[in-house]
Amino acid sequence: MTRKRFRPYRWFAALAAFSTLLVLGGAVAVAKPRAKAATKYEPAASEGSSPSEAPATPPAPDETPPAQPADSPSGTPTEVTPADSTSTATATSASTGMETDEPINKKDQAKAVPDESRPPAEPAQPPPPDVEAIPATGVTGGGAPATQTLVPYVQHLAPESFPGRLRGLYGGSLWLEPSFDGLQWPYMAHTGVGVSGNFWLDSGYETIKRDRMQYQDGNGQTHIFQSSSMYLMQGRGVLRVTPTYVHGRFFVQGQAELVGNLCQATNDGSAVNPAVNTVCTSAGTFSTDDLWIRVGHWNIWDLKVGRFEGWEIYHLGMGMDQYTLERMGAGMFGLDDTRTGQSTSPAQLEAPSLYGVNYLHDRPTDGLAVGYIALHAYVTQWLRFENLVKLGSNNYRNDSSPTTPGVAPTLSLGAAQSNEAGSYFGERLTAILDVGSSKFKFKLKIGGEYQKRTPVMQDPYTSPNDMSPKDPVANNVQEGVGASMQFVIDPFVEFGVNAAIGRQEYTNAYGSSPNGPNYTAAMPSNYTTKSVGGFANFRLADLWLVGLGLNLTEQTDQYKYIPTGVGDYTSHLQGFAALQYLLGGQLFIKATFGFAKAYFQPSDPSLPIDPTTGLSPKGSNDWSNYMYSGRIRLMYIY
Repeated sequence: MTRKRFRPYRWFAALAAFSTLLVLGGAVAVAKPRAKAATKYEPAASEGSSPSEAPATPPAPDETPPAQPADSPSGTPTEVTPADSTSTATATSASTGMETDEPINKKDQAKAVPDESRPPAEPAQPPPPDVEAIPATGVTGGGAPATQTLVPYVQHLAPESFPGRLRGLYGGSLWLEPSFDGLQWPYMAHTGVGVSGNFWLDSGYETIKRDRMQYQDGNGQTHIFQSSSMYLMQGRGVLRVTPTYVHGRFFVQGQAELVGNLCQATNDGSAVNPAVNTVCTSAGTFSTDDLWIRVGHWNIWDLKVGRFEGWEIYHLGMGMDQYTLERMGAGMFGLDDTRTGQSTSPAQLEAPSLYGVNYLHDRPTDGLAVGYIALHAYVTQWLRFENLVKLGSNNYRNDSSPTTPGVAPTLSLGAAQSNEAGSYFGERLTAILDVGSSKFKFKLKIGGEYQKRTPVMQDPYTSPNDMSPKDPVANNVQEGVGASMQFVIDPFVEFGVNAAIGRQEYTNAYGSSPNGPNYTAAMPSNYTTKSVGGFANFRLADLWLVGLGLNLTEQTDQYKYIPTGVGDYTSHLQGFAALQYLLGGQLFIKATFGFAKAYFQPSDPSLPIDPTTGLSPKGSNDWSNYMYSGRIRLMYIY
């Protein structure tokens, strides 16, 4: 029976071409009118002023013209009117070039005219009463600046540097969402160098119970399972530096994030340090998160190149943060080889990881020569697109192809296979619809992705009679689609639902022929993953939030015994409950309690098969893991 191949990338090319032409055409068609609109912010030349002075600053992306930050006890933003008679500021004398602290008569300045090319946007969400706005960070935002004053070249990025329109509950998971729903961040109104960052520390405990102490496969091989428990502390600190050149709406921007890790273990498995460290692979060193350059026009378009995250589609809520216990769930974590009856079996059967259209979402970790190129289009205030391309090589200096006649190389997918250098090319398309008012907001996010990995080197000669190298046959394809819907009823509740499906197809150097070498070892690397889930966050009081979340992931691979015709099946149910308090309006204190159940049913010829489900009866040779965890996170944003 021929299996119908899942190939959404056939429409990726057409959609990519459409989005690219949309951006480029829009940039050309809109840039000139927007440039004229931007001149509305230029002050008229007053007496003694130079006509070459830089234009006044346009509003931040998707923000109203400048308004006072909403840090008053009432929490209500105060609009700044151009008709204010006077304001005290540091002024520069046109005749002497000296700075004087003289009152400036605003009647002598040109009144700022709003940008009429877009409808007025909702003001940024204010903090709760008696709470100071949280400083700038990669995961926070705020309102627009109140007045245009002289600023230092190196400056700490204030809340107005980060988009705040149509955010979620103040301090909640949607409000902290790292990609800001695709909006441009950080926004800098003036040329200079911005500084920001954050710290977080987790302290927690985890226990995993396995309901079978041992498992015997179809060949009589016994596998021993043990339960486990552990304490854990981990943390990261990020220093973000963002140099920016600004002229009107046009900008050129770079960003680097220096990351310090709490884990400083140096054990390496030697006689001095016998325990091999598997927790922090870069122990004792600093690492990098973001490293990119971006060019564009504020609120119109931009092109970003380097290392960064794509726009988020699948939102998890206040739990299951990256690197956390509840995110890892109830896995086997290296506990014996659970593959059935193969002495040379590939990687063990493991609890499936949640799929959220994230093959090309996370920052690339494939090697020193892999990065992203992303083109962003801001069609309207409510609709935006991202076309992200991945390209590079994971190890372009490691030409490790074997040269033994009759031996073909393999494409590395894990420790059990050779370290063959691979070249990557992929594309990820995302669209975000973001509408609403200050009280009710709706967000729709949809996207798809495709990437292919092939060997860098040609295959060596395969027989003494044919000495010529051949183009590589091995490849690994990953593709998937997903969507989410999110609702915010401010300031009471925010909630959302997600769904995604992804597939990986691996072909070895022999074409993954059923009669070819290493066919059995290749089959577990061919699998389909489905994830569905949802979250809800509720405000208990001004500084208190509670969050709930639940996600289910199922995975089926093609590793199967001929008598059964059924592949391995695993599932992973992960849930959490979180309680958060914002101490002093600045320090996030969050307690998270996690639960996970991982179910495993390997393909085994000795097991009877239920013809209605295609699976073995429960309790035959399947098993489950149960994970219970708790952690407390401290997070400070600056």
